[in-house]
Amino acid sequence: MNHRSKEKELMRFRMCTMALALMLVPSLALAKKEVVDSGSGCLQNLSVAGGFTSGKQFLASTDHEGVSYPVAFAKTVAAIEAEGMVGVYPNETTGYIAAENPVRGGGGSTVPLRTTVRRQPDGSVRVEVRFSIKGGQLTSNKAVGEGLCKIADAASL
Repeated sequence: MNHRSKEKELMRFRMCTMALALMLVPSLALAKKEVVDSGSGCLQNLSVAGGFTSGKQFLASTDHEGVSYPVAFAKTVAAIEAEGMVGVYPNETTGYIAAENPVRGGGGSTVPLRTTVRRQPDGSVRVEVRFSIKGGQLTSNKAVGEGLCKIADAASL
């Protein structure tokens, strides 16, 4: 194989890898819904750990004052469902909501979305949303952050 053939083969491999990775992008990251900043600071406090090969973990949270726990929990569940999550399993007693985000082009694969709604000692309610993608999957930090904050902020909207 000559040098030019090797370059073409490498380019073809990279294109196929990119096409495959794009098919595996979680649908949460593809949502083009407009996000209104609630003033909560959620987007500024978004935590992103990991990388392309190891996978990424996202964490967003918002503290809500002046809203009761049952109302915060119900609004958070509704926001998760509105984002198109599947397999939404809320447990109001523990404050834990498990859900799955369908992977676009993933043949039915999903990635986890985990949410906790907790009463705080000062009377506020904290909503934390965690989202993870596997190594080799691509997504936009901004798009995921906006989707997570939409869920985290829902209790006050």
